[in-house]
Amino acid sequence: MEGLKLFLEGPGQELRAVQLDSTETVTLQAMGFSASTSMNRPVEFNVLVDAEGNLARQVDREGYRYKFNDSEITWSLSVG
Repeated sequence: MEGLKLFLEGPGQELRAVQLDSTETVTLQAMGFSASTSMNRPVEFNVLVDAEGNLARQVDREGYRYKFNDSEITWSLSVG
């Protein structure tokens, strides 16, 4: 998978190049999802970083939606 580039697409179709910073293991309930006890097992959520060092955390189960720290705007993951 060499050569794949990750971008986050935000307001006005602004694109920011990002890369994987880390992966956090948390439960769905800890992320604010309402989940039954049987679904409350640890899952992995990605943290991405842009060229300026801004961190964006995954906010959905599928891994396509991210929010930068201190922002309520949701950005969409795009792979090129």
